[in-house]
Amino acid sequence: MTTQTLSGPRSLFSLPETWTYPDTGATRDLRLDFMRGFVIPLLFASHFEYFSALMFIGWERIGVVSTAEIFVILSGIVVGMVYGKKVKRDGLNAAIPGLVKRSVDLYRISVVMILIVAAIRYIPWIDSAVITTFHNPYSGETFQLYPAMDASIFTVISKALLLQIGPHQFQIIGMYVAMFILFTPLVFFMLSKQRVGLLLGLSWVLYLINLGANPSIKPTGAQFEYAFPILSWQLIYIHGVAAGYYKQELVAFFSNTDWGKRLLQISIVLALGFMVFAWNHPLDMFPEWTQLHFVPPDLFLQWYDQYFPKNKIGIGRLINAVVLFVAIYALMTRCWQPINKALGWFLIPLGQASLYVFFIHVFLLLAIANTPLPGYDNFWINTGIHAGLLAIVWVMVKKEFLFRWIPH
Repeated sequence: MTTQTLSGPRSLFSLPETWTYPDTGATRDLRLDFMRGFVIPLLFASHFEYFSALMFIGWERIGVVSTAEIFVILSGIVVGMVYGKKVKRDGLNAAIPGLVKRSVDLYRISVVMILIVAAIRYIPWIDSAVITTFHNPYSGETFQLYPAMDASIFTVISKALLLQIGPHQFQIIGMYVAMFILFTPLVFFMLSKQRVGLLLGLSWVLYLINLGANPSIKPTGAQFEYAFPILSWQLIYIHGVAAGYYKQELVAFFSNTDWGKRLLQISIVLALGFMVFAWNHPLDMFPEWTQLHFVPPDLFLQWYDQYFPKNKIGIGRLINAVVLFVAIYALMTRCWQPINKALGWFLIPLGQASLYVFFIHVFLLLAIANTPLPGYDNFWINTGIHAGLLAIVWVMVKKEFLFRWIPH
């Protein structure tokens, strides 16, 4: 890929050529690391639910997408690039040990997280409700995510091993574990046999079946299926793996073909359109001056429920996630140098240790919830909470704190 790739129309991007991403052909793509790092502040906005300046880029402000879709797409792409390179060079059998080791590491860290939180419940001076319950702000219901305190240790362990309990802030990792174990070997087998059309077709069949299912089908029985039904979310993961596997071919398509350039332009326009649409969301916590009213509130909520549900990844949310990814990747390719200079020092380390951050943030959430700070419900205090916690995580990553024990 040359420095001209994904640069978009010259009339829109008449920028210095020295700004472009210096692609050397290396497997590690710093643009993807940057994007994964960008997910982390959005993650904090979603899980540390204190209204702050961070919410103006979180809470679906850049489109009707969440951290979950971005994380899963990026994870799939990175898996496709890293393991795909080995599959192409040495064959599928050579990649299997690495896939198995990664599966074991992911599963182990998920079970460890579940059991640590289960043990924390018994510490009397710690209020663990923030990570052991889930409160639905729309229905007002609160759900217990762990067995009763008097349940036997064997019940807790068995449910932990089956990923049937755990903090809801970490459950996407459980979904990723199941996705990685159940789908990744089959995906690489079909890609190695050049059956990409059949692979993607089957993926769409599973997605459409679950999209029409009421309630969603939950084949794993794991807790994450309530928020992230695997038959729906496998679609963006599998397509992400395929995109990573064929990354060079896709980049060449968008860069060097007329159809690719048109699709790139359409993606940019649609991404901006979805962003404007998202600003019409009638969220009570946002000031009036931050909201648009091109779409009436009732109509917006009707469209949102019908085309943008998060759990099953509605078709509107799916399109938004794809075009937003393409648009941001194109922007970073064309304007990499100034973007990297401004934020790369902070976001790239977080992106390269995203699994570690997902693990650590659960305990930071517990710690801050057991202080008086959230009770002030003050915009500036909340902004300080978010900024301070992000700074703490960044320092922990730079110092590689507990990297030996926590996968990153």
